[in-house]
Amino acid sequence: MDSDTSAPPAVDAPRKKRAFVRFRGESYALSGVIPEVGSPAPDFLVYSWLNAERVGISLSSFLAQGVPVLLSVFASFDTPISRLQAKVFDNRLRAFGEKALGVQITSDLPSTINRAFRNEELVSTVGASDYFDRNFGRAYGVLLEDSAVLTRAVFVIDSAGILRYAEVPEEVTWELNYDAALSILETLVHESAAQASGDQNSPESFEAGESAS
Repeated sequence: MDSDTSAPPAVDAPRKKRAFVRFRGESYALSGVIPEVGSPAPDFLVYSWLNAERVGISLSSFLAQGVPVLLSVFASFDTPISRLQAKVFDNRLRAFGEKALGVQITSDLPSTINRAFRNEELVSTVGASDYFDRNFGRAYGVLLEDSAVLTRAVFVIDSAGILRYAEVPEEVTWELNYDAALSILETLVHESAAQASGDQNSPESFEAGESAS
């Protein structure tokens, strides 16, 4: 975690055109633009409570764990569909163990997120708030301009910081394609495992082993 609360610099990455979403049929503009899959994922700053203090957490901090990251995004735990989204990702990420990281990012206050995690018994993901400066929402183009809260979305980022999957439903009340996002995450986990196995079997690894013996 990063205690520096300054916003990260903007990332020069390809972006999609300005987007809109609907809520019960009515159109709402999104602030910013959604980053393109295949481009570097923009850094961001979100917040949590740690020992009764507000702590800023950046994407760089999450990526420092060396595993793929899934970002589950929604406005608030107060809505049933958002609680369902949080539960689905939390339950299914248990199978990944420490091979992937799931982050639930909402427009709720950190204290509200902590309470929701206790009430919903979420144990496989971590919670983070975009309430204070809307840094994440603007960086990823998923902030509703009028209400300044997050729309529903999911992003999957590989361990190198490249955006590999993004979904922003046209209608805010629609559920995400959980299977599609988790399939990409599973592929990334397998790729990381294969790369790690290849590194261990590389000539350099054998030479290091021989010199150490």
